[in-house]
Amino acid sequence: MPKPLKILIVEDSEEDTLLLLMELRKSGYEPDFARVETRESMKEALERREWDVVTSDYVMPKFNGRDALAVLKESGLDLPFIIVSGNIGEDIAVEAMRAGAHDYILKGNLTRLVAAVEREIREAEVRRERKRAEEERNRLAAAVESAVDAVVITDPRGTIRYVNPAFEKITGYSRREIDGQAFNILDGGIHSGPFSQSVQDAMKRDEPWSGRLTGKRKDGTLYEEECTYAPIKAPSGEIVNYVFIKRDITEKLRLESIAQAVDTMNNIGYIFSGVRHEIGNPVNAVIMNLSLLKAKLETIDKATVEKYVDRALSSCEKVEYLLRSLRSFNLYEKPDLQNVALADFLEKFAGLVNEDFEKKGITIDTVVDAQQVYADPRVLQQVLLNLFTNAADALKGIENPKIMVSASQAGGMARIRVHDNGQGIPEDRLKDLFKPFHTSKSTGTGLGLVIVKKMITMMNGAVEIASSLGKGTSVDIFIPAGKD
Repeated sequence: MPKPLKILIVEDSEEDTLLLLMELRKSGYEPDFARVETRESMKEALERREWDVVTSDYVMPKFNGRDALAVLKESGLDLPFIIVSGNIGEDIAVEAMRAGAHDYILKGNLTRLVAAVEREIREAEVRRERKRAEEERNRLAAAVESAVDAVVITDPRGTIRYVNPAFEKITGYSRREIDGQAFNILDGGIHSGPFSQSVQDAMKRDEPWSGRLTGKRKDGTLYEEECTYAPIKAPSGEIVNYVFIKRDITEKLRLESIAQAVDTMNNIGYIFSGVRHEIGNPVNAVIMNLSLLKAKLETIDKATVEKYVDRALSSCEKVEYLLRSLRSFNLYEKPDLQNVALADFLEKFAGLVNEDFEKKGITIDTVVDAQQVYADPRVLQQVLLNLFTNAADALKGIENPKIMVSASQAGGMARIRVHDNGQGIPEDRLKDLFKPFHTSKSTGTGLGLVIVKKMITMMNGAVEIASSLGKGTSVDIFIPAGKD
């Protein structure tokens, strides 16, 4: 199959042009050509379309090879330029090559033409590829130089060979000061044990690593940073450099710490306010009943005394119930995480609650599509009991009350859903469900869902609640799937 070749021929002789094309066709090329013989027509041809190569006679009445070469240079195109001329001395040929021509061929010896065209097209492609690579390097260098994160490149021994301006700004070291220094000059000196081991293990495996480090500035002050490290390999697989990208997060952590402290104080105040209210009411009731009893002790009968005492005891029981709930809320024991087969677990759980719920007329359906979870079975049982208690309250007065429990796989997590067809929760209350002491129940403490969320978090899980007023509520518990 003929090889296509787009060739622009600067030539005033049609006969010489035909001879040149004949030589190309003999070697298997199918030339797509244009012939020009003036400056204007050559400029127009270069602007109009792309070319693989330009050939030019050197001596013409209206135009010459030197001028044609100048037009090509002005265009900015990197195309092979080959002089094909019948009247050119060696000194002129040398001058043309110095000016930028890539080769010259005498019209009487066109056998060299094809080899010259092929060679110069290959070399032009190499030059273009080199230029593209250089432009890519320049773009990358400009991006690294203007990055807001510090960039450090070391050799395989950990000697610093490059830093960007952001590094200078963060650490206080100039490029001249840091060049050739060991990378550990930046170490804050507080990392050891498992942390250092994780970094070393990543380096031994030639793998990237990300984490938080404490760095040391030139003036000796410490700062917190997020650091990503990665090896740079040659095509042979040999490591030639290491690159570190470092982001100063000291100020961010300081602001987060302030916000967390404020939030903690707000939460403590909120909890204390709730505790004061929840304990204050029954304590006031105890005081009132005992005060009345004391005032009337000499005039009232035994039955009335017992009535006042029972009221006081009832109030004390409310306080005791609240304290038990707070004990669960502050449970700091570490969960015993293990593989839990969901089908067996839910079957045993159903046996635990079915009888009580059947007495209330509530049907429980279970569908299991997940194998196992990595959880503490005791904690998971307590979570489900809390959710079932809430569901039972929501199902009061509902026709055909039902609770559906389903377990399914969700990526690396298992999802346990508890759905009821109860009253549902108003949209404006959904955002407050996990706030301590926030409840719409007359007898509740508002700690049930707070405890549920705490327990699930201890098992590296999450909880989501969706509800529609009058249609029911779904609680989704996400827990890591079981480990092999």
